[in-house]
Amino acid sequence: MLRIRLALVVAISLCFVFVLGFTLYWGSHKIAQYSSRSQAAYEAFDRYQQLYREAYRYFKQRMDLLLVDQQGTAADVEMSRQRLHDAVERLKKAAATDSAATDDIEAWQSGQSELDSIARLSASLEAGMHRFDQVDRLRQEGRREAALVLLSEVLEEDIDRKFDPLIDGAINRERERALVARERMMGLVGLSSWIAVSTALVSVIFSIAAGAMLFRSIRKPIEALMRGTDEIAAGNLPYRIAIDSRDEFGYLANHFNQMAQELEAQRRKIGEAQTALEHKVAERTLELNHLNGELQRLDHARRQFFADISHELRTPITVIRGEAEVTLRGRNKDAEEYKESLQRILELSLQLGKLVNDLLFLARAETANLQYEWETLDLAELVVNASEDIRVLAQDKAIEVTLNLADAPVWVRGDKQRLRQVVFILGDNACRYSRAGSRIAICLEADGADAVLRVNDRGIGIPAQDMEMIFDRYYRSTNARRSSDDGSGLGLPVAKAIVAAHGGQISVDSSDEAGTTFAISLPQVGSAESAPDADADDFAVRREYARVSTA
Repeated sequence: MLRIRLALVVAISLCFVFVLGFTLYWGSHKIAQYSSRSQAAYEAFDRYQQLYREAYRYFKQRMDLLLVDQQGTAADVEMSRQRLHDAVERLKKAAATDSAATDDIEAWQSGQSELDSIARLSASLEAGMHRFDQVDRLRQEGRREAALVLLSEVLEEDIDRKFDPLIDGAINRERERALVARERMMGLVGLSSWIAVSTALVSVIFSIAAGAMLFRSIRKPIEALMRGTDEIAAGNLPYRIAIDSRDEFGYLANHFNQMAQELEAQRRKIGEAQTALEHKVAERTLELNHLNGELQRLDHARRQFFADISHELRTPITVIRGEAEVTLRGRNKDAEEYKESLQRILELSLQLGKLVNDLLFLARAETANLQYEWETLDLAELVVNASEDIRVLAQDKAIEVTLNLADAPVWVRGDKQRLRQVVFILGDNACRYSRAGSRIAICLEADGADAVLRVNDRGIGIPAQDMEMIFDRYYRSTNARRSSDDGSGLGLPVAKAIVAAHGGQISVDSSDEAGTTFAISLPQVGSAESAPDADADDFAVRREYARVSTA
């Protein structure tokens, strides 16, 4: 783990720092201690030197007093005695202070030894002063020879043999103490320097080795992470960082890969959503374009219808008005002429009423306001009855109308008059646009759950570009407009509305060679038992009659 390696490196570095700091602290403390000893030794050396000077000054002044006997010398001797006494006291006080202030056993023992030496020096000085006082009393008693002999003994025994060795030994000891303290201090300085340099060198070597190890262990993972971030920033979300270690870098790589995977999934979802949105927008745009085209086409058809319907309405109205004006103008006519005129007016009125009824029917169909008389009926019987009307229309062009009906009744639920109107509309169109002497075939069959009625003619056909619009209100195909001027374009829309209201479908198939076939599919409601009572023999008779009529 990277954290453990870093913690070990930091801990070892702190150990080196602690060792170096402790060495410096201990060395500085010892150096200060030895420096203090050396300073104390030099100060004691100076005090002993001063004591030595004061003592010899005192001895010299006493000898001058004994030999010269000057009054001023006696005062100087007393002053010198006081200075010598002060020097001894200062030496004692300094030695006692140094011994009490130190916590080093060796220094304390040295202080005690110095106090003993000072005590011996003080005792030697006191003894010498006492002997000098004896010499002075002998001199004052007039015993000069005895005083000189005693003075010689004092100089030889008390000063040369006792005081000089003591003061010289004390001075030498202090000098030696100072030298020893200095040597130890210099040795300690060297040792501290060696330890500091060694510790620093080892620290540098360890730092270089640890840094190289850490750099080698983190260089590749960091480079891999950097490459991963660059790839992700560049949009390469499928990129994955290949770090298999179980340390922090492996943890980062795994979470980074998970993040990239989630980002890739999110981008894929966004892309799919965007594609779906674009697809929906395209569909909506296409639908809107189609609807817009439909609206434009319907608007064009509406204008065309108003032009056509105005003609359709104006023509019978004009004829009616003309018939009425002709009949009313001029001489009185006989009843037969009035009857013929009224007959033509009636026919034109019926034509005009049919046109108005078709318009009213479509308007009600659009508002879902149509009223149907629902019943269960036999569609075959309805087709047979409607075919009679179609044959009447076909007689003018000598068109043959054939029936091909199912062998059994075909039951549907609906409005008989509306469904008959649908069959008549299809038959009327077939007669209107068929060539003279051609044939119209009407076929009814049961196809599963549906009843299928087909009306086929050998007429002019419907162009392919008009196939999708023939069920639009007011629309008439190109061939229809060329073939016949009459026609409002309302028949097929009315038929489609009626079939849709009955839950069925109407379709068309047309070609120039085979004519046009309209197919109506209506849901059946069951067998004859579910319908009103019907005589099968009567149905067979009607079907046979239809065939005979066709023949």
